[in-house]
Amino acid sequence: MSESTADGLTLKERHLALIERLEREVEEGLAARDIARDGGETGDGHHHPAEAATDADQRERDLNNRLRWERRRESLERAKAAIEAGTYGICQECGEPIPEGRLSVRPDAEQCVPCSEKRRRR
Repeated sequence: MSESTADGLTLKERHLALIERLEREVEEGLAARDIARDGGETGDGHHHPAEAATDADQRERDLNNRLRWERRRESLERAKAAIEAGTYGICQECGEPIPEGRLSVRPDAEQCVPCSEKRRRR
């Protein structure tokens, strides 16, 4: 994966730059959803059960979003490690190269589309 692209960068350099941009977006997303910093409560001392249920539902959504962002950060870190190890762009399931088009859309892809679909069905 050392071919140059139209901008003069190698595919490896282009994917690394994309991964680093996505990492910054993830960090911004995590910072925006920092429940501990926000305190997680409205602080208005509501007493109605419906308001408490709405707040609990919102906190659950916030926690799920935070977990999603954290999983994405871990995936991007694995992609950077794979670039350094020289294994980037190789499907972890079948060992075949992951198509450039998939890596352009999802630079942290660890599987080719067929293997990813098989895994999702399990």
